[in-house]
Amino acid sequence: MLPPRIEDTTLPGMLRRRVWHSPDVVSHALVVLTFTRLYLTPPTGTPKPETVAAVESAPDLDDLLGPLAVVVNLPAIRRVSLNLLNNTLSVEYEAPGGPSSTKASVVFATAEAADAAFTKLWRRLGDRFVLDQSRPDFWAAARTPLAVMAGILAATVAVVIGASCADDVVGTGAGSVTGSAKSSLLPAAVEVIFSWIDWRVAGGIGGAALAVAQVWLYRRLTRPPVRLELFPR
Repeated sequence: MLPPRIEDTTLPGMLRRRVWHSPDVVSHALVVLTFTRLYLTPPTGTPKPETVAAVESAPDLDDLLGPLAVVVNLPAIRRVSLNLLNNTLSVEYEAPGGPSSTKASVVFATAEAADAAFTKLWRRLGDRFVLDQSRPDFWAAARTPLAVMAGILAATVAVVIGASCADDVVGTGAGSVTGSAKSSLLPAAVEVIFSWIDWRVAGGIGGAALAVAQVWLYRRLTRPPVRLELFPR
Protein backbone atom coordinates (compact mmCIF):
# COMPACT_ATOMS: atom_id res chain seq x y z
CA MET A 1 0.00 0.00 0.00
CA LEU A 2 1.10 3.55 -0.71
CA PRO A 3 1.38 5.98 2.21
CA PRO A 4 -1.98 7.61 3.00
CA ARG A 5 -0.81 11.12 2.16
CA ILE A 6 1.78 12.45 -0.25
CA GLU A 7 2.33 16.17 -0.64
CA ASP A 8 1.33 16.68 -4.27
CA THR A 9 0.45 20.36 -4.35
CA THR A 10 3.76 21.27 -5.94
CA LEU A 11 4.36 18.23 -8.13
CA PRO A 12 4.73 19.08 -11.82
CA GLY A 13 2.93 17.66 -14.84
CA MET A 14 0.69 14.65 -14.58
CA LEU A 15 1.51 14.11 -10.88
CA ARG A 16 -0.02 17.44 -9.89
CA ARG A 17 -3.33 17.50 -8.01
CA ARG A 18 -6.33 17.68 -10.35
CA VAL A 19 -9.61 19.38 -9.45
CA TRP A 20 -12.94 19.33 -11.31
CA HIS A 21 -16.04 21.24 -10.25
CA SER A 22 -19.22 22.81 -11.61
CA PRO A 23 -20.01 23.41 -14.44
CA ASP A 24 -17.78 20.49 -15.55
CA VAL A 25 -19.18 18.16 -12.86
CA VAL A 26 -22.91 17.51 -12.47
CA SER A 27 -23.10 14.93 -9.67
CA HIS A 28 -20.66 16.41 -7.14
CA ALA A 29 -19.46 19.78 -5.97
CA LEU A 30 -15.80 18.83 -6.19
CA VAL A 31 -13.82 15.95 -7.65
CA VAL A 32 -10.20 15.94 -6.53
CA LEU A 33 -7.57 13.51 -7.78
CA THR A 34 -4.32 13.39 -5.82
CA PHE A 35 -1.31 11.14 -6.15
CA THR A 36 -2.86 8.44 -3.94
CA ARG A 37 -6.54 9.29 -3.51
CA LEU A 38 -9.76 10.34 -5.21
CA TYR A 39 -12.07 12.68 -3.28
CA LEU A 40 -15.75 13.25 -4.09
CA THR A 41 -17.72 15.88 -2.20
CA PRO A 42 -21.54 16.07 -2.00
CA PRO A 43 -23.41 18.23 -4.55
CA THR A 44 -23.71 21.48 -2.60
CA GLY A 45 -23.64 23.82 -5.59
CA THR A 46 -20.85 25.63 -7.37
CA PRO A 47 -17.85 26.02 -5.04
CA LYS A 48 -16.43 29.46 -4.45
CA PRO A 49 -13.14 30.37 -6.14
CA GLU A 50 -11.38 30.59 -2.78
CA THR A 51 -12.59 27.08 -1.94
CA VAL A 52 -11.17 25.73 -5.19
CA ALA A 53 -7.89 27.53 -4.54
CA ALA A 54 -7.71 26.07 -1.05
CA VAL A 55 -8.35 22.57 -2.39
CA GLU A 56 -5.58 22.97 -4.94
CA SER A 57 -3.02 24.00 -2.32
CA ALA A 58 -4.13 22.52 1.03
CA PRO A 59 -1.73 19.89 2.41
CA ASP A 60 -4.53 18.06 4.28
CA LEU A 61 -7.62 17.47 2.18
CA ASP A 62 -9.26 15.19 4.75
CA ASP A 63 -9.69 18.08 7.16
CA LEU A 64 -10.59 20.60 4.47
CA LEU A 65 -13.28 18.54 2.69
CA GLY A 66 -14.79 17.12 5.86
CA PRO A 67 -16.29 13.76 6.80
CA LEU A 68 -19.00 13.81 4.10
CA ALA A 69 -16.50 13.49 1.28
CA VAL A 70 -16.09 10.07 -0.31
CA VAL A 71 -12.44 9.05 -0.20
CA VAL A 72 -11.14 6.36 -2.56
CA ASN A 73 -7.62 5.06 -2.08
CA LEU A 74 -6.18 4.43 -5.52
CA PRO A 75 -4.48 1.13 -4.54
CA ALA A 76 -7.93 -0.17 -3.48
CA ILE A 77 -9.48 0.37 -6.92
CA ARG A 78 -10.57 -2.83 -8.70
CA ARG A 79 -12.20 -1.51 -11.86
CA VAL A 80 -12.78 1.80 -13.64
CA SER A 81 -15.32 2.40 -16.39
CA LEU A 82 -16.38 5.37 -18.48
CA ASN A 83 -19.83 5.44 -20.05
CA LEU A 84 -19.40 7.44 -23.25
CA LEU A 85 -23.13 8.01 -23.68
CA ASN A 86 -23.82 9.82 -20.41
CA ASN A 87 -20.27 10.89 -19.45
CA THR A 88 -20.29 8.85 -16.23
CA LEU A 89 -17.06 7.74 -14.58
CA SER A 90 -17.54 4.74 -12.27
CA VAL A 91 -14.93 3.46 -9.84
CA GLU A 92 -15.26 0.10 -8.11
CA TYR A 93 -12.99 -0.18 -5.10
CA GLU A 94 -12.40 -2.26 -2.01
CA ALA A 95 -14.28 -0.89 0.95
CA PRO A 96 -12.17 -0.06 4.02
CA GLY A 97 -12.13 -2.75 6.66
CA GLY A 98 -13.27 -5.69 4.55
CA PRO A 99 -13.08 -7.61 1.26
CA SER A 100 -16.40 -6.25 -0.01
CA SER A 101 -16.36 -3.69 -2.82
CA THR A 102 -18.35 -0.52 -3.33
CA LYS A 103 -18.89 1.77 -6.28
CA ALA A 104 -18.64 5.52 -6.73
CA SER A 105 -19.89 7.30 -9.85
CA VAL A 106 -19.25 10.80 -11.13
CA VAL A 107 -21.34 12.43 -13.87
CA PHE A 108 -19.59 15.06 -15.97
CA ALA A 109 -21.26 17.73 -18.05
CA THR A 110 -19.15 17.19 -21.17
CA ALA A 111 -17.39 14.34 -22.88
CA GLU A 112 -14.12 16.27 -22.76
CA ALA A 113 -14.19 16.59 -18.97
CA ALA A 114 -15.12 12.93 -18.52
CA ASP A 115 -12.37 11.80 -20.87
CA ALA A 116 -9.81 13.98 -19.11
CA ALA A 117 -10.75 12.56 -15.70
CA PHE A 118 -10.67 8.98 -17.00
CA THR A 119 -7.27 9.50 -18.64
CA LYS A 120 -5.69 11.18 -15.62
CA LEU A 121 -7.03 8.52 -13.26
CA TRP A 122 -5.61 5.82 -15.55
CA ARG A 123 -2.22 7.51 -15.42
CA ARG A 124 -2.32 7.62 -11.63
CA LEU A 125 -3.20 3.92 -11.49
CA GLY A 126 -0.15 3.13 -13.60
CA ASP A 127 0.80 -0.06 -15.40
CA ARG A 128 -1.16 -2.35 -13.11
CA PHE A 129 -4.35 -1.47 -15.05
CA VAL A 130 -5.01 -2.11 -18.75
CA LEU A 131 -7.77 -1.00 -21.08
CA ASP A 132 -10.26 -3.69 -22.05
CA GLN A 133 -9.59 -4.40 -25.74
CA SER A 134 -12.37 -6.95 -26.26
CA ARG A 135 -14.63 -6.30 -29.23
CA PRO A 136 -18.40 -6.88 -29.30
CA ASP A 137 -19.57 -10.32 -30.39
CA PHE A 138 -19.87 -10.46 -34.19
CA TRP A 139 -22.93 -12.70 -34.25
CA ALA A 140 -24.77 -10.66 -31.62
CA ALA A 141 -24.29 -7.52 -33.70
CA ALA A 142 -25.03 -9.09 -37.09
CA ARG A 143 -27.87 -11.49 -36.21
CA THR A 144 -30.80 -9.08 -36.62
CA PRO A 145 -29.59 -7.33 -39.82
CA LEU A 146 -28.78 -10.69 -41.45
CA ALA A 147 -32.23 -12.05 -40.55
CA VAL A 148 -33.86 -8.95 -42.04
CA MET A 149 -31.75 -9.27 -45.20
CA ALA A 150 -32.74 -12.93 -45.56
CA GLY A 151 -36.40 -12.01 -45.17
CA ILE A 152 -36.15 -9.23 -47.75
CA LEU A 153 -34.39 -11.53 -50.20
CA ALA A 154 -36.95 -14.33 -49.79
CA ALA A 155 -39.90 -11.94 -50.12
CA THR A 156 -38.37 -10.26 -53.18
CA VAL A 157 -37.75 -13.58 -54.92
CA ALA A 158 -41.29 -14.77 -54.17
CA VAL A 159 -42.90 -11.56 -55.42
CA VAL A 160 -40.73 -11.41 -58.56
CA ILE A 161 -41.50 -15.05 -59.47
CA GLY A 162 -45.23 -14.58 -58.83
CA ALA A 163 -45.41 -11.32 -60.78
CA SER A 164 -43.40 -12.83 -63.64
CA CYS A 165 -45.73 -15.83 -63.87
CA ALA A 166 -48.80 -13.62 -63.79
CA ASP A 167 -47.28 -11.36 -66.45
CA ASP A 168 -46.59 -14.35 -68.70
CA VAL A 169 -50.17 -15.58 -68.33
CA VAL A 170 -51.58 -12.20 -69.26
CA GLY A 171 -49.17 -11.91 -72.20
CA THR A 172 -49.94 -15.30 -73.71
CA GLY A 173 -53.69 -15.06 -73.22
CA ALA A 174 -55.97 -16.96 -70.92
CA GLY A 175 -57.36 -19.20 -73.71
CA SER A 176 -54.13 -20.59 -75.00
CA VAL A 177 -52.70 -23.90 -73.92
CA THR A 178 -49.54 -22.27 -72.66
CA GLY A 179 -51.50 -19.70 -70.75
CA SER A 180 -53.64 -22.38 -69.11
CA ALA A 181 -50.58 -24.34 -68.09
CA LYS A 182 -48.88 -21.35 -66.59
CA SER A 183 -52.00 -20.05 -64.92
CA SER A 184 -52.29 -23.32 -63.05
CA LEU A 185 -49.04 -22.50 -61.25
CA LEU A 186 -50.85 -19.84 -59.20
CA PRO A 187 -54.30 -19.78 -57.57
CA ALA A 188 -56.71 -17.50 -59.36
CA ALA A 189 -56.92 -14.90 -56.55
CA VAL A 190 -53.16 -14.77 -56.17
CA GLU A 191 -52.76 -14.50 -59.93
CA VAL A 192 -55.03 -11.44 -59.96
CA ILE A 193 -53.01 -9.79 -57.22
CA PHE A 194 -49.67 -10.47 -58.90
CA SER A 195 -51.00 -9.28 -62.25
CA TRP A 196 -51.01 -5.77 -60.81
CA ILE A 197 -47.32 -5.99 -59.83
CA ASP A 198 -44.47 -5.29 -62.22
CA TRP A 199 -41.76 -7.80 -61.38
CA ARG A 200 -39.08 -5.30 -62.44
CA VAL A 201 -40.34 -2.73 -59.95
CA ALA A 202 -40.58 -5.39 -57.25
CA GLY A 203 -36.98 -6.43 -57.91
CA GLY A 204 -35.83 -2.82 -57.75
CA ILE A 205 -37.60 -2.19 -54.44
CA GLY A 206 -36.17 -5.40 -53.00
CA GLY A 207 -32.68 -4.44 -54.13
CA ALA A 208 -33.00 -1.00 -52.54
CA ALA A 209 -34.22 -2.55 -49.29
CA LEU A 210 -31.25 -4.94 -49.30
CA ALA A 211 -28.88 -2.01 -49.80
CA VAL A 212 -30.38 -0.22 -46.80
CA ALA A 213 -30.07 -3.41 -44.73
CA GLN A 214 -26.42 -3.74 -45.76
CA VAL A 215 -25.72 -0.20 -44.55
CA TRP A 216 -27.43 -1.09 -41.26
CA LEU A 217 -25.27 -4.22 -40.96
CA TYR A 218 -22.10 -2.23 -41.66
CA ARG A 219 -22.97 0.33 -38.98
CA ARG A 220 -23.72 -2.38 -36.45
CA LEU A 221 -20.35 -4.06 -37.10
CA THR A 222 -18.34 -0.82 -37.08
CA ARG A 223 -20.17 0.89 -34.22
CA PRO A 224 -17.71 2.54 -31.82
CA PRO A 225 -17.69 1.38 -28.20
CA VAL A 226 -20.07 3.04 -25.76
CA ARG A 227 -17.99 2.10 -22.73
CA LEU A 228 -14.32 2.08 -21.77
CA GLU A 229 -13.14 -0.14 -18.92
CA LEU A 230 -9.91 -0.57 -17.01
CA PHE A 231 -9.08 -3.93 -15.43
CA PRO A 232 -6.15 -5.04 -13.26
CA ARG A 233 -3.49 -7.01 -15.09
